[in-house]
Amino acid sequence: MDKLLLQTSLKVVTMGFDDEFRIENVDSILVTRIRRFLNRIHNQKAIKINYSDDGKQENTVISFFRGFSPSFDYEDTGDGNFERAKADYFQKLFVVGEKGPAYRENITYEGIGPYFKNNPNIKDLNELLLFVNTRLERNNFGSIEMSELLSSIKNDLVCGYMFLLNLCHNIGGAWEDKARSPFVSGAYGEDGFKKALQFARGRQERKYSYIIWGFIRKNDDENYVIVKELAKRMGTLEVQWYEDIHSEIIIKDGIFPHNILGVFVIDNETNSKEFIINPFLYQLFHVNKSKSKYQLSGLTEYVCQNGLPIDQNDFEICASSLGYQSYGYRLRDGYIRAGALGDEPNQNLPRNYDFL
Repeated sequence: MDKLLLQTSLKVVTMGFDDEFRIENVDSILVTRIRRFLNRIHNQKAIKINYSDDGKQENTVISFFRGFSPSFDYEDTGDGNFERAKADYFQKLFVVGEKGPAYRENITYEGIGPYFKNNPNIKDLNELLLFVNTRLERNNFGSIEMSELLSSIKNDLVCGYMFLLNLCHNIGGAWEDKARSPFVSGAYGEDGFKKALQFARGRQERKYSYIIWGFIRKNDDENYVIVKELAKRMGTLEVQWYEDIHSEIIIKDGIFPHNILGVFVIDNETNSKEFIINPFLYQLFHVNKSKSKYQLSGLTEYVCQNGLPIDQNDFEICASSLGYQSYGYRLRDGYIRAGALGDEPNQNLPRNYDFL
């Protein structure tokens, strides 16, 4: 990651005197500090480890990357419209985050019912299991017996439904509800950036590729699944699963803005790279610019523990502009509620479970 960051120019979204957003170079004094901080997040260096009452590590995080395709109204014709549209888009992204595709619908009426109403029944499990088994049998991976699944989860239907829902999401485009999934995927580990870049470029020729760099606390395991661990669980049910060639992490409900470090923008023609740092993260460095690097040594630990302080006063306006009709609201205890924009988040969402 250090080599990649040295090859990358650091940018930030700012508000100009004309009340328009623009993307500018970060203060040169802060470049080295920000790169050092980002490396620490990715490599888990200089992070003190606290333990909760149940023995889980509280401050360690998983650094991950997600290739995505933002929509701008302008092509890069060199007239400045593209840069203004890009700055406006990312200003909103850093307020809203990257939600699961389900949130582009009004989840009160159109979302995947058993998930957003948190009341799956055995019929719902059967529908997902039928699809999963079809894919398993097609690949000669075996099949899951409902009785074995229920026994392994002690007849907890919500747990079983979440397990199967993660499997369906992991299967990908063959799942007819992938475009309505409440999850998003990323790639983690040493090759996480390269994997995300492959997805960002996809099969279409584009001038630019975009990659979100995020992180999630390891002990927040109710809200993410590591696909390698999901595959291990399949082994206990005496079936095989796809090889995790993408180092995939499945994140429930989306990447919240307080967990987004920034976005890489890669020119696919020249391979030049810029990293647009989350402006709320940049503020932490800017307001402490006069302090020494030693005085800022606790910043990494603070961010890993608490996430970034995000100003969401304009959340609804920004989310609507990005095409969302619904949103997820994370409570202090880690639970997530959902609701339509403009309404209270009154839909209690199920947590993931320790499937292992």
